[in-house]
Amino acid sequence: MCSWCGTNLPDGSQFCLKCGQKARAAASEAPSETIATPACSTCGASLSPAASSCRKCGQPVVPTANSAALANTVAETLALLRARRRNRILRWLLVPVILAALLWVATSQSPSAQEVQEYMHWSQAQTIVDTQAPLNPRSFWSHEFTVPPGALDVSLSGEFTASDVNPQHANGRNSESGKDHNDGIEAYVLTNSAFAVWSGGYSTDTLYQSGSLAGDVINAPLPAGAGVYELVFSNRSSPNAKTVHATVLLRYKSGWPNAALRLKERLWNWMGL
Repeated sequence: MCSWCGTNLPDGSQFCLKCGQKARAAASEAPSETIATPACSTCGASLSPAASSCRKCGQPVVPTANSAALANTVAETLALLRARRRNRILRWLLVPVILAALLWVATSQSPSAQEVQEYMHWSQAQTIVDTQAPLNPRSFWSHEFTVPPGALDVSLSGEFTASDVNPQHANGRNSESGKDHNDGIEAYVLTNSAFAVWSGGYSTDTLYQSGSLAGDVINAPLPAGAGVYELVFSNRSSPNAKTVHATVLLRYKSGWPNAALRLKERLWNWMGL
């Protein structure tokens, strides 16, 4: 229809047949929305929008509205799996480093390693003697101690000092006799069987012998495993009574470090070191 006079116009008319005015173009129809027809992701068959499964192959149909959410979920899952894989690789790389550090702590004799061993109760330190004991002339004083089964890297460590009970009287008597004053004692570490021989006045093998000294530091390695031993302070060579001041510790490793030490010893023996 002409917008000026209302005359009906044939389709395609550019001017009005009655008034001659230019006809306005008819409003173009809004383009219809194109509805995508869903298809089965397995066989490609066309599906109705409300279908929950494919009519051809029977596979469940994922609604189109959930496709983006599903894609995001899949992407997030893959990213999580990749992160877990990286963490797993890092953990496996750290395992040999941790094992090497534990082996060093279990077998090293350095002060820092010893501190860690004592803190973790891998290295035991037991006080054997912390006393002041009298030594009669031509006599000795002894103390028995036991090393527990399974002990490794066993040692006895400490120190002792000796002093005369009556130094003025001893000096006067020695000056009258013209002999030098002997203020030293001897420290021994013996097995229980060797101590029985030594105490009878016979010579025997010793694990530690200090010699005649007024004081010394004891550092005596002992055999691994269980054993009964004697710590002896001897005044047999002196006619004077003395007093010995001694502090001695028994040190050894126990627990799982034993396995590490055995492994180290076997490896060293295999390599010929």
